[in-house]
Amino acid sequence: MKVTFIGHSSFFIEWPECIWLFDYYEGTLPGIPEDKPLFIFVSHFHADHFNSAIFRLQAPAGTHYILSHDVIRHRKPKFLPENLYTMRPDELLTLRAGSETFQIHTLRSTDFGVAFLIRFHEKWVYHAGDLNWWVWKEESRQYNNNMTANFKKYTRPLLGLDLYAAFLPLDPRQEEWYDKGMLYILENTRTSHAFPMHFWKDYSVTDRFLSSPQGAPYEEQIVKINHENETFIFDDL
Repeated sequence: MKVTFIGHSSFFIEWPECIWLFDYYEGTLPGIPEDKPLFIFVSHFHADHFNSAIFRLQAPAGTHYILSHDVIRHRKPKFLPENLYTMRPDELLTLRAGSETFQIHTLRSTDFGVAFLIRFHEKWVYHAGDLNWWVWKEESRQYNNNMTANFKKYTRPLLGLDLYAAFLPLDPRQEEWYDKGMLYILENTRTSHAFPMHFWKDYSVTDRFLSSPQGAPYEEQIVKINHENETFIFDDL
């Protein structure tokens, strides 16, 4: 698996059979091999997760779109491309890439849209979108309590899983609560490669997490991202 960080919550993942692109809204994309189909995932309609430019991306081997149901409602494009699938929370979709198939499971988000839990090569890959433990100082105790309950409820399908790769928000805007969502997933799954995201170009947030008593035990699992278009290759499939 080859992973390129595009920016914010967007990742370009290259497998032997296909390419996955998550939550693209800006940045430079790597070249798309002519022999690999492209699967574009959009977790929700927010402008930092979706750009209609994705509908102009055409891979020679075919392009497929897996969109949260809210994208079409809020950002309906002028035309709908072929091979477009919309998904609501708690749905299952099976797609084929060459001789291989993969299953896409959707989880309900604590914001808008869905998170994606994908089974491929007998591995689980998880992209959270905006499914995060969004507690804030300025919100009421009731709001934060409801958020806590919902986050734990919506992430219940992840508990105890072996996640080969997990793309998880680590948002410095939450101040001392910036790591609650990531830490909960790491504590309740067996994650091999955890990619921080949604950190608004504040790359120091990963060092902050790893230097904390809570984050230090996960140093081997955390993938430290230093800049946009940085690439990571994993040969442990």
